[in-house]
Amino acid sequence: MDVLYLSALCSEKEYGRMFDKYKTTSSHASQKFHRLICNGLRDNGCNVYTCSVRVIQAPAPDDLSKEDETENGIHYHYVKRVTNYGINRLYTVIQTLRYIFQWSRKHPQGIVICDIIAGEMSIARRIAKWIKPGIYTAGLVTDVPNIRAGDGRGGIRGIPRSVKNRLISSFDSYIFLTEKMNSLLNTRKRPYVIIEGVIDSQVLQTKNTLENKYEEKVCMMAGLLENEFGIDTLLKGFMKVRDPEARLHFYGKGSAVDEIIGAGREDPRIKYFGEAKNRDIVAEEKRATLLINPRLSGEEWTQFSFPSKNMEYMASGTPLVGCRLPCIPEEYLEYFYVISDESDEGFAACLKTILSRDRKDIHAFGLRAQEWIVENKNAEKQARKITEMFKAR
Repeated sequence: MDVLYLSALCSEKEYGRMFDKYKTTSSHASQKFHRLICNGLRDNGCNVYTCSVRVIQAPAPDDLSKEDETENGIHYHYVKRVTNYGINRLYTVIQTLRYIFQWSRKHPQGIVICDIIAGEMSIARRIAKWIKPGIYTAGLVTDVPNIRAGDGRGGIRGIPRSVKNRLISSFDSYIFLTEKMNSLLNTRKRPYVIIEGVIDSQVLQTKNTLENKYEEKVCMMAGLLENEFGIDTLLKGFMKVRDPEARLHFYGKGSAVDEIIGAGREDPRIKYFGEAKNRDIVAEEKRATLLINPRLSGEEWTQFSFPSKNMEYMASGTPLVGCRLPCIPEEYLEYFYVISDESDEGFAACLKTILSRDRKDIHAFGLRAQEWIVENKNAEKQARKITEMFKAR
């Protein structure tokens, strides 16, 4: 089975090079998610080709193009770009469309998977389908446009809603993270699968041990640091925890960074460490006592978007602390510490209760969650759902 994967995914080598050069690029979580999906497809016998838009805000002249490459059995094609932002969006549509046609001629029975948030690629995919209806396309839906958290971020935000809806409704099948996504977006009742997210089984290669933990009770959050993700509530709640051994560490970028730094001046137990490569983040996750995702359940978008960070946290072997979001299936609930009261005081009470427990009990709880999620949500198993749907077409 031949698969063309349209997204912002880069090879690990290229992503590392871009990060080292520009110090920031596309989301670590997004890169990891797409890479694991592609690895899972490969491990299920697919020949995987990517057509990728590299996310660089102000690329140097020598970064406007990048030669194709193959890494770990996956072929990467990078869309060329120009310096003018407006022209570049149109140029991306044209270049992606051209590559879809080139690829489909070589792989007439192939399947095109498109990340719907990649706006220009979504448009190119739709045009290709209109010109050549026989191309089979599957929509990968990681967020719901118009109901996304931080909808000012990237993707298809500038496209009118009616056009977005037509783009989304024109796929032959779908890969969703939640059942609510299917109910909202799959208006034509096409085949679909629910995958929630994907786990990297290689996380088990480095053990999570008590001996490697910080001596302090380190609570950690990594990822997009925005107040709509509950940062403000977490800061206020943590500052009510008077345990002198407690620490709160943040990694990532976002509009809440200044507030985090300000809170650190008031409470030196709170520290911001900036952005880091995913492998360094995972190493820190294993050293922490607790990993916190403070997303609150009241926002509409929490019904639709499953937090990939929850899965990464659980896979690390360090316990996850988070709210019971509407998108989280029942089977997950016994494997993380649930914040039942989402106020500042509720966060504080939850953290106090957990941090007062024996370190061995906290550690054992995290390892049990790791065992369950790696066994049931690994890349090979999640991608098998996708390939089985394709085989049944």
